Amino acid sequence: MRALTTLATRCRRWLGGGLALAALAALAALATAAAQAQAPVAEESVEAAYLHKFPGFVDWPADAFKTPSSPIVIGLVGAPRVLEELTRIARGRLVLGRPVEARAVTAAELPPDLHVLFVGKGAVADAGTLIDDARRAHVLVVTDIQDGLKAGAVLDFVQVDGRLRFEASLAAARRADIKLSSKLLSVAARVVEEAP
Repeated sequence: MRALTTLATRCRRWLGGGLALAALAALAALATAAAQAQAPVAEESVEAAYLHKFPGFVDWPADAFKTPSSPIVIGLVGAPRVLEELTRIARGRLVLGRPVEARAVTAAELPPDLHVLFVGKGAVADAGTLIDDARRAHVLVVTDIQDGLKAGAVLDFVQVDGRLRFEASLAAARRADIKLSSKLLSVAARVVEEAP
C-alpha cells in the first residue's frame, strides 16, 4: 500500500493530477487482478481448514473407529493442493482426541477405513461413482462440485457473496449413519432437510 501511495505521488508530480489518478486506477486494476490470480490458493486453504474441522462436528457411531486412538482418515480426490494444505494443517493436531490423516484416493478404490471423502473440482467426471461408493456407513462426503448435494454429498462448498461457505444435506447424513452437530448446521449457508 505504501508503495502505491509513493508511486501515486511521483505520478502526480510527473504527470499532473488527472493523469496521476488514471495511473493509480490502472495500478489498482493490476493489484486486483493479481489478488484474483491468488484467490484459488486462498480458497484451497479455506477448504483444507474446513475439512480439518468438519469431523469434530460429527456425531460418529461407536463402530466408526477400530480403536480409541484410530486416526480420522480424510481421503481427497481431484484436489492436490487441498491435500497438501490439509496435510500441513493436520500435522501434530488432534480432532476429537484423534490424529487426522489426509490421503490421496482414487475412484478405483476407496480405503475401508475412510471417514471423510472430499471430491474436488478435478474429479467432477468421477463424482457420481465416488459418492455412490462412499455411501457405505459412516463416510462424510464433502464436495466442491456444482450441485454436490444433488449428487448425494453430505456437505458441499459453495460461493456466497464472494466467500467460501458450505451447504448441508440432512438426508445424506442419515444415509451415512452420521449426525451433524447443530453448531455446524448453524453456520451452513443452507441446510436441506430431504434429498434435493
